[in-house]
Amino acid sequence: MSTLSEMNGSRRSIPFHVTLLTLMVLIVLPLAAALLWLGWRSVDQLEDRSIRHRMAALDSAVESFLTSGLRVVEAVGSTLAETQAFAPSSTVADEERLRQFAVIIERYPAMAAIYVGYEDGRFLYVGRTDALSISQRLEFDAPDAPSLLLRTLVAGDGPRRETWWFQLADGSHSPVQTRMLDFDPRARPWYIDAMRAKGPVLTEPYTFAQADVVGVSVGMPLRRGGVIGFDFTLNTLSRLIGDYRFTANSIIMVASDTGTIFMESEACRIEGGTCLPGEDQVRAAMRAAINRAVGSDERIERDVTLGGRDYRLLVHQVPPALGRRYMVAAAVPISELAVDSRTLLERAALTAAVAVALAIFGVLLASFVLSRSISRIAAKTERIRDLDFSDRTRVESRITEIVRLSDSVERMREGLEVFGRYVSKHLVQQIMHSPETAGVGGMRREITVMFTDIEGFSRIAETMEPELLTSRLSRYFDALGSAILANHGTIDKYIGDSIMAFWNAPEPDPDHIVNACRAALQAAAAGRQLSEKWRQLGRPGFRTRFGLHTGPAVVGNVGAREHINYTLVGSVANQASRLEGLNKMYHTEILASGEIAAATAGHFVWRQIDRIVAAGTTEEHEIHEPMGEIDAAGQHAEFLAAWRAGREAYVAGRFEPALAAFRTAATLKPDDGPCLVFIGRCTDFLRSGPPQGWNGTWHFDSK
Repeated sequence: MSTLSEMNGSRRSIPFHVTLLTLMVLIVLPLAAALLWLGWRSVDQLEDRSIRHRMAALDSAVESFLTSGLRVVEAVGSTLAETQAFAPSSTVADEERLRQFAVIIERYPAMAAIYVGYEDGRFLYVGRTDALSISQRLEFDAPDAPSLLLRTLVAGDGPRRETWWFQLADGSHSPVQTRMLDFDPRARPWYIDAMRAKGPVLTEPYTFAQADVVGVSVGMPLRRGGVIGFDFTLNTLSRLIGDYRFTANSIIMVASDTGTIFMESEACRIEGGTCLPGEDQVRAAMRAAINRAVGSDERIERDVTLGGRDYRLLVHQVPPALGRRYMVAAAVPISELAVDSRTLLERAALTAAVAVALAIFGVLLASFVLSRSISRIAAKTERIRDLDFSDRTRVESRITEIVRLSDSVERMREGLEVFGRYVSKHLVQQIMHSPETAGVGGMRREITVMFTDIEGFSRIAETMEPELLTSRLSRYFDALGSAILANHGTIDKYIGDSIMAFWNAPEPDPDHIVNACRAALQAAAAGRQLSEKWRQLGRPGFRTRFGLHTGPAVVGNVGAREHINYTLVGSVANQASRLEGLNKMYHTEILASGEIAAATAGHFVWRQIDRIVAAGTTEEHEIHEPMGEIDAAGQHAEFLAAWRAGREAYVAGRFEPALAAFRTAATLKPDDGPCLVFIGRCTDFLRSGPPQGWNGTWHFDSK
């Protein structure tokens, strides 16, 4: 059967703070990971929705720009086409017609120019000078301030006279200028298509002949011949797609239904930023996607890898305007598209990491506080288990359960401390270390027994109050008991003023005889020191006698099942008790058997006192007195030499030399009791002779 400490040692356990930290990690980390994954999924879906929404906004903006502007042009054109003033045979002067064009063009900023061409080749034109190229401004000698260019071209074929002037913002006119010009409105796409369609037509985007800008022209046939046209500039559309650019490196293109790209965003120019390489490859891929979408209603939305980077490529069809459809294409770097989301996720991850770190720190702090309190309580209970009740400090905590546990442990300590005064702590400790000895019964083993007794205790007790005597005995037992316990002895019982102790049980002690002898010497010294202290205070001291013997005995629990006493049974106890009593005969403090002296000859200085036969027995016993530890042998050499000489002569029956030797020894130790005893015996033997059959053994007739 293993002990409790062995069971605890073999039982697997985990520190409290590790348990809490593990539980926190098992809960918080999966939860944080799940939340981050959900966040990533949500952000990914939001990104997809965002790009779809932004693309739809771009589609709507382009559609609105084209359709709303063209509807205005169509409405104005239809009105002018029905007006008699613009009929070929109208008598309205060209200046009036140009004035009406000027009013209209100033009202609608998207119109770059309004013009009319007739079947006879006559041409009238009003256009904005800010839509002219630099070369054209120089050609027409345009003023620096914004103005309108008014032109007329006479009827006919081949080179004809062109007249032009500028209308300034304040209503004034520049000087009229003329030149010969080989220009025929009847050969222009807007004229040809309108005449062929016999209704409003919209040209594909192209660069205007009289202005270096991209735009579309709307031609509307007049009822009585000729075509009125409008130049609808797409410069605003260029700014529009720039405003709707998704990211710094995204590219937007606008194409006609034939796949002709007439508007695209400018190349990347980021001040202090990074332009992604491979832009030409991306634009080529967009053109290819636009060509694939020509003639179909296919909506392209896919992720492609271009130049080693992932792009989201989109091509959408815009609803038709004046019979023509347009396509809007966009290419967006996914890395830039997800930059905000990635930043958000990184911040969320950082926040989660900080939260987890704070949680770990909090758990570690809480577990440290809890484990420290629990560890202190555990350490305290371990000390209580070892019957150490010295720790009287309560374990303080703000946790109610810890406080209750601490209070319970403290009450247990107080109860066991009181109980420990009635039971030998050392014995309980030894039985706890060897729990198999707790049952009724015992085992046979070599035991060393000590008996102590106070000389003249009955006389002392008669002269002292019981309360004071009890107090003195408690201090006396504490002094002697400390020496016994310090040398691994077990105090069996207190018998009045006597102590019975033994060694080599419950736990085996290979040095039990040496420890018993050392305990006797130290206990005797402690008793003398305490007595001297009391004498200095004018109080009577205690003189203690010790008896030591070793031999076989049965040691164990004796008594009923409900009340037992751990003790020994055997003659060794009786012999130790007799040796203690013999101190009265020899006026000594400690007497030990020959077995004790022989077993410890290498540890202590021994003096053979006598060979005796106790009263009521026939067995001879050697009795010895310990003089001290072996390292003090030199201090006793002269005395022991004289003593041994006296003993040898005494045993041989030569009492005169024995008497002389004992007297010599007595001069070295005047108060030595054995010397006085043997001097008296030798004196009696010289006077009346020794007993018959003398062999040096002294027989006691009474105890």
